[in-house]
Formats: sequence, structure tokens, C-alpha cells
Amino acid sequence: MRNGMAAAAAAGGALVVAVPVAGTPATPAVADDVYVRSAAAAAATEDVRMVASIVPVAASQEPLPPQVDVSGLVKAAGLNDEARALAERRAEAQCDTDLGSLGRVKPWVRNAARFLACLYDEPDLIGIGQRGRVSDHPRGLAVDLMVRGERGDRIAQCALANQEELGVDYVIWKQRVNHGDGWKRMEDRGGITENHYDHVHISFERGGGDGTPFAERCS
Repeated sequence: MRNGMAAAAAAGGALVVAVPVAGTPATPAVADDVYVRSAAAAAATEDVRMVASIVPVAASQEPLPPQVDVSGLVKAAGLNDEARALAERRAEAQCDTDLGSLGRVKPWVRNAARFLACLYDEPDLIGIGQRGRVSDHPRGLAVDLMVRGERGDRIAQCALANQEELGVDYVIWKQRVNHGDGWKRMEDRGGITENHYDHVHISFERGGGDGTPFAERCS
């Protein structure tokens, strides 16, 4: 073989291609074994250029970072807030409010008055009293919570949401009455108090309620 010959050697997983540098003197004609030794020597000299080296490399498989469930975190935070608010409402429902103005109402009426008053900032309460029309107040089966507006809406809703537990017969609020089956309009009695715009009236069953009311049902 003469000028322009390329010698390739494969060793250790690397493919090396050796070519002669331009201007290298032509290889003289020699015996085959002499030429093989000369080619091997040339591969070790600085006149040999590395054209390509191919070494197998294993792909790196680094573990991916754990995925963060943002919606789960938001939901968990919401549940924590809800649980805290529920605990606060339950604590409020056990406050030591003054029930002296109720008079000798039935025990379940007193319990219901305490439950609602503690949840809703302890409004003034009216229990036993005479009325000019047929009423449950003289019998100790009614309570008035003196409120207006949105707070009255919430008290009325809470009483009806715990109707069985509190033993509620019906609720009167904003010239409407509700026996647990929806609000019905009442006749105009001629004034804010008579039409129940400044207080929520709650009448109770004679037998009382059948359980503990749930503060979480109330807004």
C-alpha cells in the first residue's frame, strides 16, 4: 500500500481512523510484516490525527422532581379554614349569654334561645309576655330575637335548618311565616314590629326538640 492509505484500529469500544498528514514521504516498498509494524508505529506518533471517536454512553436517568398538586393544596387549605370556622361557631353556641329576659319559658325554648343568641352576637331576647292576639308567648313556647336585616335572615334560616333538633313549630320574619315548607306572605298588621321587621319570632312545639342542633348548618 502507498500514499493515501488509511489505517483504522478498533480498541476498547473506540473506533480510531488514522490518515497520513499531507506532505508525508511515500512509504517505500517493503515486505508485508515490515509494513504492518510501520503502520502500527505511525498510529502512535503525532502525525496521526483522530478523525472520530465513538464511545457508547449509557443514558442518564435522573429522577424527576415530585409533582405538586396545587388544586389539592388549595382544597386542603379551604377545608382547614372551614374546620376552624366550624369550631368557632360551636364554641360560640356554648356562650354564657344572659337569658334572664326570657322568663319561665320551656327548657327547650331556653336552650334554643341560647343556641341562636350565642351564634348571632347575643341580640335582645323576649320570652314570656302578654299579647293582644293569640300567641305562644304567654305559654312559654315562643321567643323573639330583636334584630333587623341580614342578621335576622341568618337567624331565621338557622332556626329552620335545625327545626327538628330545636323543636321549632314555625318562624315569623319580615311579614312572612314558615312552618318548614317555605315562606308564605302574611297580612299587613300595620307596623314594623307587628309585621316582624325588627325581630325574628320563633314558636316551638309542646314536646320540644329531639336532638342537639348543628351550628354548621348556620351561616
